Amino acid sequence: MATGRSVSEVKVRCKAVLDRPELIHLVQQSNSPTAAYTVVLAETGNDDLAKAGRWLAVLRRDYQEEYEKFISSTKSCQATKARQEQEKVL
Repeated sequence: MATGRSVSEVKVRCKAVLDRPELIHLVQQSNSPTAAYTVVLAETGNDDLAKAGRWLAVLRRDYQEEYEKFISSTKSCQATKARQEQEKVL
């Protein structure tokens, strides 16, 4: 473990990007936490979101199994939210 942070602390620090699938995709394409920070900052201009993206990359790097579970649950929540929004329109 490179960060010295617990998995629960890292999860809390990356929550700001979890409702932003486009940012999650950028983090997934990055090679390191620093690269994730750089691309999210360039995309959003928001330092807080960039830091959250960095922490998501730390989760991926240091806690691969937890990262997969975390991302899977996030995708399920996003799919449910999208369905609910679509039902409101209909």
